[in-house]
Amino acid sequence: MGTYVPTEDAIECASDGDRLSGGENTRLLTVMLLVNGLDAGGPEQQFVELARGLDKSRFRVLMTPLSESTLLEDELHDTPEVELKSLGTRGRWDPTALPRLASLLRRERVDAMQPFGTPAMAFGFAAALIARTPVRIATERCGYRLNSHLADKIWRFVEDRLARSADAIVPDSEAGARHLVSHGIPNERVRVIYDGVEPERIRTNLPERKALRCELGVLDQSWLVGVSARLAAEIDHSSFLHAASIVRAEVPGTKFLVVGEGTLRTELQRRATILGLDGSIIFAGRQARVAPYIGAMDVAVLSSGDPDVASSFGLEAMGLGRPIVATDTGSNSELFPMGEAGLIVPPNNPIILAHAILEVMRHPDAVERMRARGREIFSERFTMKRMITSYEELYSDLWRRYEAKQLASEKTVRSR
Repeated sequence: MGTYVPTEDAIECASDGDRLSGGENTRLLTVMLLVNGLDAGGPEQQFVELARGLDKSRFRVLMTPLSESTLLEDELHDTPEVELKSLGTRGRWDPTALPRLASLLRRERVDAMQPFGTPAMAFGFAAALIARTPVRIATERCGYRLNSHLADKIWRFVEDRLARSADAIVPDSEAGARHLVSHGIPNERVRVIYDGVEPERIRTNLPERKALRCELGVLDQSWLVGVSARLAAEIDHSSFLHAASIVRAEVPGTKFLVVGEGTLRTELQRRATILGLDGSIIFAGRQARVAPYIGAMDVAVLSSGDPDVASSFGLEAMGLGRPIVATDTGSNSELFPMGEAGLIVPPNNPIILAHAILEVMRHPDAVERMRARGREIFSERFTMKRMITSYEELYSDLWRRYEAKQLASEKTVRSR
């Protein structure tokens, strides 16, 4: 695959239901999806889509946020078969979450529990051990390891130890799988399941694209280069802004779009002014529907140091046929193959990032190939339907293993 490096010349210039279906007198397999909250996007959105999409004739689904939130809860109202069981904790580290969660696991007779994020992973696995929940599944997202706060490091240490009791650990890439195996997780317990995007979520059209570009002040013949992510330090918007200033110097009419909100907005706007981008950059804030904004872009830039954010935005961009310029972090080179869906560049290097963007802008034939190939890759590997099917197979496989162990144990006891 490789990484794009420009030439020197370029640089200069149901309640109790019925177990898992498959026979008579069986009840639904009860699956709990445990998250910190439902007021964020990205990976949390994936869990909401998973909860909604699981086959309700086979699975009883509990969506359990540690704290009450509203942003993504509205999406669950359209799926009454998903039971929302918020613990309503006070603060991220509320110690009462552990006994309350263990009690909920027992009361709801949960068969399989899958937590995501910190501290949901720590509380989830500790509670599952206390409640003797039969099947435990860990979700590995390498981006969550980037947080350098001491408290997060301590909790990550605890989570890593507790996760060793998991029946399976699910990374969202082969790069994540290699990371787990290199840290002592047996290969047979690692199951790669790529993130998926619901095609309906990224549906947009040409009139909507034109209307939004007009609203943003982008002329038909102008380029719009954009990024979509929360405005946080690990996303590396600074490199994007620096690269934007280089690109604008080469192609003056280019516009730049930043979709997302966060604590660094004021600082990034000040930085854009210093770089002379006033009048060329639009900070669009958080958007309920991101697809029209991604669809309006001519180039999607993944300058993020957080591979989870990068993959979420990048998958949507591929599905919408946007050429991608991504930094070589996390699994980007795996998800967005060099020269196929776009170009891969070294991280933290705005000069090379800028020249890669310019390479895309200067080669319209290559852009068309990237657009078409990106859509193909998305359809082949990254639809929500494929992701949900993979999880259904995982839950079923792990439950069959559990029942086989129980049966073997009962036979051993009877033979004594």
